[in-house]
Amino acid sequence: MRKNLASRAFGWLPLILVLGSGCSLVYDLSPDQCGTNSDCDHFGPNLSCNSGVCVCLAGHNCSAVMTTGGTGGKGGTGGTGGTDGGTGGTLATGGDAGMGPETGGTSAVGGGGTGGGTGGTAAKGGKGGTSGRGGTTSTGGTSPEGGAAGMSDTCTTHADCFLTHTDDADPYACVNNQCVELKSKECPVILPLSDNGVWNTLRSTDAVILGAFAPLNNGLPEVVTRNYDLAVDEFWKHTGQGGIFTGSGQRRGIVMVVCEDYFNVSAQLLPPARHLMEELQVPGVVSALFLPDQQYIFEQVAQPNNVFMMMPLYSSQMLIDLPDDGLVWHMLSGANSLSVSYQPLVDMTVDHLKSVGSLGASEDVKLAMVKATDEPFLADTSAYLEAHLQYNGKSMADNAAATPDSLYDPINVQSSYFDSADKQTTAITSILNFAPHLVIGNTVSEMLKWIIPGVEASWDAKNPGRQRPFYILGALDYNDPQMPTLIAADRSLVAQPPQIPLYQRIQGINWPAAVDTTVYDAYQLRYESAYGGQFPGYENFYDATYYLLYALAASRTPLTGSGLVKSMLRVTKGTTEVDVGPNDAMVQFVNQFKTDTTVKIKVVGAMGPPNWDDFGARNDAGSVWCLNNFGGYVPDQLRYDSDSSMLTGTSCFDQPPPQ
Repeated sequence: MRKNLASRAFGWLPLILVLGSGCSLVYDLSPDQCGTNSDCDHFGPNLSCNSGVCVCLAGHNCSAVMTTGGTGGKGGTGGTGGTDGGTGGTLATGGDAGMGPETGGTSAVGGGGTGGGTGGTAAKGGKGGTSGRGGTTSTGGTSPEGGAAGMSDTCTTHADCFLTHTDDADPYACVNNQCVELKSKECPVILPLSDNGVWNTLRSTDAVILGAFAPLNNGLPEVVTRNYDLAVDEFWKHTGQGGIFTGSGQRRGIVMVVCEDYFNVSAQLLPPARHLMEELQVPGVVSALFLPDQQYIFEQVAQPNNVFMMMPLYSSQMLIDLPDDGLVWHMLSGANSLSVSYQPLVDMTVDHLKSVGSLGASEDVKLAMVKATDEPFLADTSAYLEAHLQYNGKSMADNAAATPDSLYDPINVQSSYFDSADKQTTAITSILNFAPHLVIGNTVSEMLKWIIPGVEASWDAKNPGRQRPFYILGALDYNDPQMPTLIAADRSLVAQPPQIPLYQRIQGINWPAAVDTTVYDAYQLRYESAYGGQFPGYENFYDATYYLLYALAASRTPLTGSGLVKSMLRVTKGTTEVDVGPNDAMVQFVNQFKTDTTVKIKVVGAMGPPNWDDFGARNDAGSVWCLNNFGGYVPDQLRYDSDSSMLTGTSCFDQPPPQ
């Protein structure tokens, strides 16, 4: 989302933290299975610790121990066995058999054979193997709770799987001529929601399967998933409930499997990622993952399996610059593209400081920057500004080295993602002692919750007679619910001497909305009609899904991530504009994509026209938001003009006070 959600640092994250999840674990990339070789001993012999994962020593056969431990198959709870014919796990919780003619787990809880093998034979046997993946002669568990015996499970279409799995409440899909359960524990939602329980899309059209990550509330779809659903449902229904061709003569529907996006450590995302990308072999996903999780899953699962990832949330410069062959596309621009708007905004603010007497005509500007160093996007923003921003006719480094007094104070803090209880007293003291004219805040919620209130409360006592500072905040502060409370508590006008009201001293940078809101407004009305109520600011999730769907329509089988990359260029680099949403142009070009491999269009999203390079990096410069006197956010007050490198529109300082 260009606004509410992404600008609130994933929107749902503050709620997660309030509910008590360990916020430091969101980005925990420390070893997950092991830290030393001895940590692997309980898995079995001949294992060593490599980058947090227990791996088999060279020259040894460890497949009978734990080739790729996972969450187990149906009827069992053990780890997943090897995929090269290895024997299933033999630990306390048995694993599935390997892909060859081997045996499933034989421990207290047996796993299910998936390679022509036998299900567990202990107290609770796993589900027996199935044809192709588990063989046609596999045996189910032999105890009173034994799993189902193996059955012929070969298929050519999804409809075939409904014939062999008539007793299962959840649908199966035909993947590489084998029936695979569509849902998993971590991936409980299937789109379109309107087709759930009927599964006509799967049965009648041999639907293409896509994947997604989203915040799920005990498996219940919320606003992010509903934006995915709206796009999938519209694309499916408006093409005559037939979907796309992918180069074939028959239309295929589209099904999207949605997985939970939040876990304590990145490695816990491996089971849902592997379910999507290895078991279901989806060619593409809409991936609302936290930044380190996104890179982790891309490198561990998506890239090896050639899966395209459409990332609706903000990104880090490292991920943008990753040599990914275009397999990761970003709906929001990174810090380097967004931050070009800071320079003209700082210049405009300095001119205003002089015009209101907060800064003398020949006086040098003192600037402090609060930097949350543990959040990648914020760290990127700070690094960009320290490398490029100039004031007093000097770089930030030269301002820091100015004599007799430094004119730049960098203040490092830890974000509330990692320590929500930190009241930032050190940062507040630093600002009060430095007494800057201008403070740039690259933080999550720390500026609004602690730092600005602390500075405002103690400023007059520490710096009597000096005008209070102005503040430039960042994209992750936009729509923070703390703002109205902060402005309501402002006592600037009753200070001695009276100060400029706080709401007139705060502005910020954010991802821009579409200049022409026609497409966005129509999308909001359709969302309201489908789900009740409008939820502004989530258009990046809706758009991300639509771009993936159009790329899929322009692709050819076999569907692959690299094929979707090429198709993304076909649907973003053309001259004929096609709006997202149900319209006649959608039908026209979906039909044309059936046979024409050269046609190119430009899909215009609710966020506006596509603005990507050929490798998926978004290039939008930041727009400027202001506040009204109640602490309400006024978005896109100023926009960056790339030709002049200036901001255009009405200055926050020039707008009349709202009534």
